[in-house]
Amino acid sequence: MIVTSNKPFGRWGEVFGNNTVATAMIGRLVHHAEVISLKGDSYGMRGATSDGVPAANTRE
Repeated sequence: MIVTSNKPFGRWGEVFGNNTVATAMIGRLVHHAEVISLKGDSYGMRGATSDGVPAANTRE
């Protein structure tokens, strides 16, 4: 099973509205699991500017 999230485990309580439930879910998901955490800029945001407007295509 592959599970992905853009939120760190520490913020799952906010997402699910209950820290106890989130902790139980995380415990069951990561037991005997390989957890891969990626750091860095989002690949999906590679063309965006700081104001949120996509950068203009400068190719002619």
